[in-house]
Amino acid sequence: MKKLTLLVFLTFLTLAACSDTESEDTYSIEDARDNGDVIVEHQVDNFDQIMQGALEIENIDPITTLLDNYQQEETASADISIFSPDGSHFKNSLSYDGDVVTFENNYGGYKNAPQGTYTCEYIEKRGPVVYVSSCESDEGESYSTMIGFVGSENVF
Repeated sequence: MKKLTLLVFLTFLTLAACSDTESEDTYSIEDARDNGDVIVEHQVDNFDQIMQGALEIENIDPITTLLDNYQQEETASADISIFSPDGSHFKNSLSYDGDVVTFENNYGGYKNAPQGTYTCEYIEKRGPVVYVSSCESDEGESYSTMIGFVGSENVF
């Protein structure tokens, strides 16, 4: 019985040693570049500092195309990869189907923009921020205005 227990223990130990948790794929900035995402790198965790520009932005084109197409009532979408200072990644998306704006928010760090999926009537840029408004969550909760994207003056 001891030999069987030892054999089972060694088998589990070997399997654990072979499984490298470091090898799990994480979504990197390079992955986001390859996929054409808008890339937002927060330099701090503080919301007010982020709103003041403590972030770096790459590939703003999908957002500007989305805003332009919304005005023309043409479909468009933008995937947004947000990277926190600790390396965490959050993927949001904004899309317009010619009728409604859909905002999928997986990042809960912007004030008054809880995580979830929302259908919204409007999208607009004010300064470096893109807002969605007249939104309803999948659970039926209504939101008058939410932050959909925080950029910086020099990228728009």
